[in-house]
Amino acid sequence: MTIVHGGNIYELSAQAGCSPEDILDFSASINPLGPPPGLARLLSGSFRRLESYPDIHNQILIDAISKFHDIDPECIAVGNGSTELIYWLPRVLGPGSVLVASPTFGEYAKAFELQGAHIQRLFSTPEDCFQPRAEHLEAALGSYPVDAVLLTHPASPSGALMNSTLIDWIVEKGSKSGKTLFLIDEAFIDFCEQASLKRFLDRSQNIAIIRSFTKFYGLPGLRIGYLLAPPRIAAKLRSHLPPWSVNILAQMAGAYCFTQERYRRRTLKLVETERRRISLELSAIVGLTVFPAQANYLLLRMDRKLAPASSLKRDIFDRDRILIRDCGSFEGLDDWYFRVAIRLPGQNDKLIAAIKRSM
Repeated sequence: MTIVHGGNIYELSAQAGCSPEDILDFSASINPLGPPPGLARLLSGSFRRLESYPDIHNQILIDAISKFHDIDPECIAVGNGSTELIYWLPRVLGPGSVLVASPTFGEYAKAFELQGAHIQRLFSTPEDCFQPRAEHLEAALGSYPVDAVLLTHPASPSGALMNSTLIDWIVEKGSKSGKTLFLIDEAFIDFCEQASLKRFLDRSQNIAIIRSFTKFYGLPGLRIGYLLAPPRIAAKLRSHLPPWSVNILAQMAGAYCFTQERYRRRTLKLVETERRRISLELSAIVGLTVFPAQANYLLLRMDRKLAPASSLKRDIFDRDRILIRDCGSFEGLDDWYFRVAIRLPGQNDKLIAAIKRSM
């Protein structure tokens, strides 16, 4: 199974005969402010630490995660990016059958299929902003046995949060003694932290949450991810992860990020303001529907009378070197959906102008 991802600027720049720096990338949803201020100085000043192995227990990072989230360290496992954890979890848990709430991040199905799990998919609708309904999940679980349910919060690629009915249903199901695990990807929840399901971990033995430093802290190249889960699940994952999978600079960077409260506030204000502005500007274009979102990206649907999103993507890239994410590769969507990240105001102005010229 080949998974299409955003942010593939190196391959595209080679094909286009330009530098990666020439591309204005709206296909990958990364904090437009870049990493927190002072991090480069911290890491460059720690260069000599590369002469030693990193702490095999990741203690500085786990302690920082524990303090920030007010969660017991025994409930935490860290890895070389959240995607590494996605691939280790099916090996550790050994589920025979998995229900995937779709559309979603394609690596989930691939990771579980590689371990021989039978994949069932529950497709959500545009009317629900591509978040599943509790009654549909209930019906699916009643139709066939499922060892794990995979969900995203906020949804990928729509950016919508779960509604309260769905959250209550997950908490109720996750609190029972059954074997069904609810694995929830919260890679973008930092943009609406108050909505995280981490607050229910002490009430459930069957909810596990995947988190990332990539999106909010602008660190996709450093690879830091972590799991918040009941101690038995976190301990089992820690026992299977390779030693030293998180390097010393990543450990230090992760711990540092959680101290940057001013950076967090600035990020949240910027993303909220620009997301609202872009949504209003693009909603005014005839033939475009913008879905409400709480993350740092927006999902859009084009009228079928228009050329598909792949044509729009090609047009504005060839003319403006602006890259958007066409969503035809997401199961449950088609080639009339595309996604754009939230970037800096001047960059967002260029995106809006480019889309208007092409519509």
